[in-house]
Amino acid sequence: MDKTKRTILAAGVAVLALGATVLPGGPAARAETGAEATARAGAPDEACILRAATGEMRCYPSADALLEAVTGRPVSGRTTADLAEPATIASIEAGLERQARSERVAGRPTAALASVVTAIFYDGTFGTGASLVMEAPSGCDDDPGVEWAWSTLTPAWRNRIHSGTGYSKCDFKVWDQAGYAGASYGWVSGSGSFGAMGGRAESVKMR
Repeated sequence: MDKTKRTILAAGVAVLALGATVLPGGPAARAETGAEATARAGAPDEACILRAATGEMRCYPSADALLEAVTGRPVSGRTTADLAEPATIASIEAGLERQARSERVAGRPTAALASVVTAIFYDGTFGTGASLVMEAPSGCDDDPGVEWAWSTLTPAWRNRIHSGTGYSKCDFKVWDQAGYAGASYGWVSGSGSFGAMGGRAESVKMR
């Protein structure tokens, strides 16, 4: 990816909370209230999806609910661990692309039509518990430059991640302070446990 393009995209995808500061190149996510964060942070089957190009995060009470919302088809019996299956990831990507095409036909602003899963994080070790699906218009490449970056996670996912897996050639690194400061863990393509960094991640980069 062109370095200038990468810089603009990374600036535009910061997921902001507790204030609607807008970084150059993209919108801020809607600030969550403390009550919303508290209500969602304890849900063991919660499944969220975070879209990099828009900064939008949507959360659902279960993996089934997320998959139904994205694919438009009834889903039953899936767990958050099942989201990591290659066929499930492919269905999420296809569903998001269909949604983007529908929005474009309807004349509504939309992100790029391409849609890939770049990582899935969990609030338990070894891919268990609530999940956070990270989506972007493109994956990562072989150069060491950062493709996607979140200078601060929303309240419901700050200091919560314990494990994760990268997809679309993406490795990730997490820091225990906003703005990529403090102690860190990575770069890794996946990990069943972040060790001492478990439950401490506040900012994330992918390359």
